Formats: sequence, C-alpha cells, structure tokens
Amino acid sequence: MYIIEQFYKKILKKEPPYYAKYSMGMILWKPIRKYINVVIIPNVPFSNLRVSLYRLIGFEIGKNVFIGMKCYMDDVAIKNTIIADNVTISYGTYFACHGKGQGHTQIIIEENVYIGMRCNILSGKEGIIIGKNAIVGAGSLVNRNIPPSTTAVGVPIKSLEIKKEIK
Repeated sequence: MYIIEQFYKKILKKEPPYYAKYSMGMILWKPIRKYINVVIIPNVPFSNLRVSLYRLIGFEIGKNVFIGMKCYMDDVAIKNTIIADNVTISYGTYFACHGKGQGHTQIIIEENVYIGMRCNILSGKEGIIIGKNAIVGAGSLVNRNIPPSTTAVGVPIKSLEIKKEIK
C-alpha cells in the first residue's frame, strides 16, 4: 500500500485516503467480514452461534447475551460497539456508529439491558450509552443516552416514568 500512499502524495499532491495505510491482508479481510456480518450472521437460526460469530469477527460481547436474527451490527468500527453481560437485543435491531460528519463513535450497552425488536440505535457525534437495567421499547429510535433503570420508547426516545399503583 506504500505505492498508493506515494502516488497520492507525489503525483496527485493530495492526502492519501485512510485505506492507503491498511495492509493487503486488511484490504482483503474487510469485504469478507462485511459479507459475514451482513449476510451470514443475521440469518443464523441459533442464538449462541450468532453471538459467537459476532465475537469471532471482533465485536466485544459479554456473557449470557441474546442477539436476535436480522440484527445489523455496524462493522465500520467494530471495537466501538460494546455489549455487556446479560443483554437481550430483540429481532431486527440496527446499530450505526458512523455517519456523515460524525466520525466513528461508541455504542455502549451496559448490563441487564433489554432492547425491543426493530429498534435503531444511532451513536451520533458523542456516542450512546444505554445504562444498566434499561428497557428500550420496540420500534424505538435511540439517538441519545438512556440513564440506568429507565424505560425509553418512541421515535426519538422519551423516558417513561412508570408509577405502580398501591392497593
């Protein structure tokens, strides 16, 4: 990749693109990893195998984690998605930790979190932390932090205070 870097610097007189610093092995691995992440893993019918495959390609995932089928874990910056122990992520949830003008920010899901089906989790410019014991309702758009032990629902999310009636 040294040749590409020098081509940009000396002939085009431009800053070389980020991938010019990648090794040849990394350039070959990235499309394979993308295919595994987007096509194979979301369609594996066994949860333990699905989670193991996510770990195999580099995601940091704790113990006793369930990730439903048809989930999309953003693989542009794999180390930026951190999932703690005892987390349930229901079917069809999408994670995005990059976007135009935002860089690559973190998505941190703390312990004992439940994320309902078909949620979208967008890390934004500062990143997202879903606090310990939080519940995210189905179909929600998570675009900001969720405090610990909070229930959040909606598009975009709003925190709910659930009051229990005492009889």
